[in-house]
Amino acid sequence: MTFFGKAILIVLVVMMAASGSAMATVYQVGDLAGWTFNYNYNEWAFFKQFQAGDTLVFNYDPQLHNVMQVDINDYNSCTASNPLATFNSGSDSITLDTPDGDYFFLCGIPGHCASGLKIHIKVSPTTTTIPPPPPTTMNNRYPDHFPTNQTKKPYSSASTTAYSLNVLFILFLLPMV
Repeated sequence: MTFFGKAILIVLVVMMAASGSAMATVYQVGDLAGWTFNYNYNEWAFFKQFQAGDTLVFNYDPQLHNVMQVDINDYNSCTASNPLATFNSGSDSITLDTPDGDYFFLCGIPGHCASGLKIHIKVSPTTTTIPPPPPTTMNNRYPDHFPTNQTKKPYSSASTTAYSLNVLFILFLLPMV
């Protein structure tokens, strides 16, 4: 491989590593089941770490269902008379653009929400401040080794996956250089 080829390869690897942590994630609501009956969507959402910029994709039969974004009151009462937005394409992509926000969706067909066709999405804040530990910890003995004021980005499966793929990519290309 020429010097120019190696230089381009290194630049690409560095760019991939830098962009990996900022990638948004696309979630298919309900995974393979899609947006349908007999699925616990809030349990599905509970195991996800949603960030601003992530996208929800609702896949469903548009002759049977729709998706309505509603406020918390309409969500709790399964009321679809005053939606914030209505989607009915059968494959709706909705970007979560509010950090530290709540999104509420339901199917507006009568009886469907009451049958469980609704979901609450909680978007995590962009950073989380870790509170200082109690005074009886190792901080008192070793203050230089255990700082108390830290900020940490919450766990993101997308950034971890991107990082893992970047590491594998680097390990694969390293012998070629």
